[in-house]
Amino acid sequence: MFIVFGVCFIAFGGYLVIDDNNLARAQAEVVRVSGVDGAEWRSTVRFTTVAGEQVTEDLHPSARKPERGDRVEIRYKARNPSYAHFPEDGQNLYLYPGLGVLLIGVAAFWIVRLNRGPR
Repeated sequence: MFIVFGVCFIAFGGYLVIDDNNLARAQAEVVRVSGVDGAEWRSTVRFTTVAGEQVTEDLHPSARKPERGDRVEIRYKARNPSYAHFPEDGQNLYLYPGLGVLLIGVAAFWIVRLNRGPR
């Protein structure tokens, strides 16, 4: 069971890494910054897509607080520019593969331990 879940986590993590590497990058101008709570900020940015379309989008809340008028790098889906975020606020790309390796390691440990007993 641990091995099956480990392989699934590694595969899902690989999908996330590939998906993140396929995101388009753009330089955006910060139009507005508003506080969500004391630790997170919502930024509204304006950028030009690869297709040449001018887009203004609200980014997901982030710990990063740029100033109005700053030029920042963002990542977005080319087919859906409303999915945009700061590069450092993307998914934790190595969480799932790491958990997968850990699960496989636990399975290997238990297999060795169970087969090491007296016969």
